[in-house]
Amino acid sequence: MKYFFKNSFRYVRKYIPVQVFALLLGLARILILLATPQIVSLLVDRVVNPLLGEPPAQTASIFEFLIAGIPADDYVKIFWVLSSALLLFALLFFVCFYAKWNLAHYFSLKSEKAMRTEVLDKINRASAPMLMRYSAGDLILIGTKDPHKVCLLYDSTFQFLLDSLVYIVFSSVLLCKIDPLLIALPIAGGVLNIIVVLCYRKRVTKHFEDVWHDSAVLSTTVQESVYGVRTVASFAREEERKKLFARNNGTLYDTNVKGVRMFSRRNLWMQCIRSLISVGEVALAVWMGIRGLITPGDFTAVVAYVGMLMWQITDLLFCFNDAQDILVSAKRLFGFLNDRDETAERYGDAAPSATPSVEFRNVGVKCGEGYALQGIDLTLPYGKRLGVMGRTGGGKTLLCKLMQGLAEADEGEILIDGRPIHDYDRGELLRAYSYAMQNVFLFSNTISANIALYDPFADEEKIERAGALAEADEFARRFPDGYLTTIGEKGFGLSGGQKQRISIARALFKNAQILVFDDVTSALDMDTERRVFANIDRECGEKTLVLVTHRATALKNCDEIVFLENGRITERGTFAELMALNGNFAKIYASQISETISDEGGYAE
Repeated sequence: MKYFFKNSFRYVRKYIPVQVFALLLGLARILILLATPQIVSLLVDRVVNPLLGEPPAQTASIFEFLIAGIPADDYVKIFWVLSSALLLFALLFFVCFYAKWNLAHYFSLKSEKAMRTEVLDKINRASAPMLMRYSAGDLILIGTKDPHKVCLLYDSTFQFLLDSLVYIVFSSVLLCKIDPLLIALPIAGGVLNIIVVLCYRKRVTKHFEDVWHDSAVLSTTVQESVYGVRTVASFAREEERKKLFARNNGTLYDTNVKGVRMFSRRNLWMQCIRSLISVGEVALAVWMGIRGLITPGDFTAVVAYVGMLMWQITDLLFCFNDAQDILVSAKRLFGFLNDRDETAERYGDAAPSATPSVEFRNVGVKCGEGYALQGIDLTLPYGKRLGVMGRTGGGKTLLCKLMQGLAEADEGEILIDGRPIHDYDRGELLRAYSYAMQNVFLFSNTISANIALYDPFADEEKIERAGALAEADEFARRFPDGYLTTIGEKGFGLSGGQKQRISIARALFKNAQILVFDDVTSALDMDTERRVFANIDRECGEKTLVLVTHRATALKNCDEIVFLENGRITERGTFAELMALNGNFAKIYASQISETISDEGGYAE
């Protein structure tokens, strides 16, 4: 619990006065509940019984003073005084309940909002190594459900806990005021219920942990099924995904069923104890009434107090049950927020110059017992055009990520403007790059909004110019709403080539000092690709350009071309030098030219 308050208090600290006021309203509500049976007992002993022929009895009610000056036989006046008190209590009860509920939850929602914002902010700033420690389902639950559960302790659980404690204490005092013997059975019932709760405590905690884990797994499965719906359909793997979902859904179902059975057994014990104590207490009150130890009005109050008292004891124990669930959520939420991101902590606060240079010195990245990249030496002065080519899995994408700080090198060093990359602020470093990724991600928004991701308030002319340079005009203007057409999540409704062109337009729109295009024309036809590369070359101007592609023909205008194979640079030089070398690059170029001639109806040698 200390861990919980240490981490959560800063989110609710400024709302504490409001929460305290809400607690006071809750206490007022409980006091009204406690007071009501006292009024009812007076009505029975001073109005109902006398009207039935019984003499007025002196009760243990704390509200005798309300009718102290009224003649004992003036039943009408006594009735209206006590009835008015009941109506006033009822009005105050509803006012306190409504105000308390709204105030507590309103400011709790503000704290919840702050937690969610901090989670998303950490996800956005987190390094790749840190994010790899969490699944997508984990992060979704941490950013959505866990903040809500944590705030429940402040706006509900703690309030109910305090309400129950106050009711138990004061109702016990009022029962003792009638007769101390009446408190013996409720105490015994409370002890028995505590024993039951303690016996199930570890099983309850494990159940909540299992539900969270299985929910995260199912959430990941659903997310992958939604995002990969086209891939699943194209490979006719719907049945396999359906089986995977059914398995994970079934696991969560089984976990919840086990929980239902466990809680049913536990609650059965608690209900039996409550029923036995209530029946025993009523029997005891009847016996005391027969013996003349309590009045009929006192009997009415005893029945009311005992029923609510046993409910409050049960609710009190249920609060501990809720607290266990909340503490499990808090452990995950604050575990993530407090999780050290050693990679991100290595970065400083410097900003690259307006004309940044990039240098790799013997850079290596380990992968298991081998290397994904090894011995990489590259120099990119500002304005250089670098072409990167290689076989699949050669390390081309990793090379692009390394220079931006999106991946970390295990060996060697990466320099920006002659300084280690870790001297720079990660945000400032990323602002120096316009990165069109190999795997295109588009948001469920308009084409215009997806292009203008870097500056959502940019004018349409700038957005459409970037779209034209990426050849997105060709399809965007065919839609009835043009660039204002809303596309589905991850670009549902667009072809692969259309999504790639939006990605290119987004990078060109950002207009950073270094443009990185990582195999973003693989889905384009040759003619469109030539136009796109010509536009990029023209738009690049004096900026640095890193062009990763599988098509050798696209790299003719590069200042240097490197060919990656098994994580190493096996060939490097200008286009002419690599052709003269007659290595892998030249062979791929010749093969692609041959295929182009064949596609155009010519004859290949």
